[in-house]
Amino acid sequence: MSEIVVHRTDGEGLPVRARRGLVEPVDARVTRLLGLALPADAGPVSDIGFAAQLGAMAAASKAALASDLACYLRWCKDIRVAPLPAEPEDLVRYIAMLEARGAKPATVARRVASLATAHGLSGMQERGHAPTSHVMVRAALKGLRRRRGAAQRQAAPLRFGASLDPHTKGFTLTALLGACGGDLQGLRDAALLSLGYDAGLRVSELVAVTVAHIDPHSDGSALLFIPSSKTDQEGQGAWGWLSADTMRRVGAWLVASAITEGPVFRRVGVDRRRLRAAVPPMAYEAIPGHTRHWQ
Repeated sequence: MSEIVVHRTDGEGLPVRARRGLVEPVDARVTRLLGLALPADAGPVSDIGFAAQLGAMAAASKAALASDLACYLRWCKDIRVAPLPAEPEDLVRYIAMLEARGAKPATVARRVASLATAHGLSGMQERGHAPTSHVMVRAALKGLRRRRGAAQRQAAPLRFGASLDPHTKGFTLTALLGACGGDLQGLRDAALLSLGYDAGLRVSELVAVTVAHIDPHSDGSALLFIPSSKTDQEGQGAWGWLSADTMRRVGAWLVASAITEGPVFRRVGVDRRRLRAAVPPMAYEAIPGHTRHWQ
């Protein structure tokens, strides 16, 4: 058993932003912020247990945890309360502050859940400290959802049809494909839209597609190997089906861009400077305002 060692750099217990050009790894940031939240007389924290819990979290979850801890630490400093272990009354006040600032119920619930995670990482939940589950904290979250509503605004759906009811929101794939030009950028965009629609990929999954991930079939369709996704944190992989139309668009893009291996979708450099028409040569005497040199 050993303690989490954190160096405080601002003299007040709050983190200082890293120098420009230096990016702090997310694991290091979570460790530093959690160390700042612990009281001076906190008991020892198991390095093995801490590393095991942190290693089980996805990178996006750790980034959200770090952001939520930083927000909570700033609030604790402003009202001069000890961050951990949190008191249920303080958490109710924290929820009220977030609501007053216009935070959505889902955001507030995530910030409270992050504090529960912080208590678990520090071993405080095992020692009987679980303030986020207190009845008054649950009531505060319930009241917030009742006042503000818990429904999240969803992105408009992407449909395939060429036309939609005028009262229906969202674009159609056909309309988006029709807007793609025949230049290099248009070929790439058409392939990206079509492949993403068939396989139902997120942006992070689309940019990770490589030529080797596509397994063409004799009928013109193909199978796409998806090595990892948001719902596949362990990286077991999955397969998606690509239609013959999608493969024709992907093939046109690969041929035009001369891509034979590596990432399928890449940035296209576009020179948007306007070219001036060539000016034909003129005799010196024909140039208006020219100067003659007399001998």
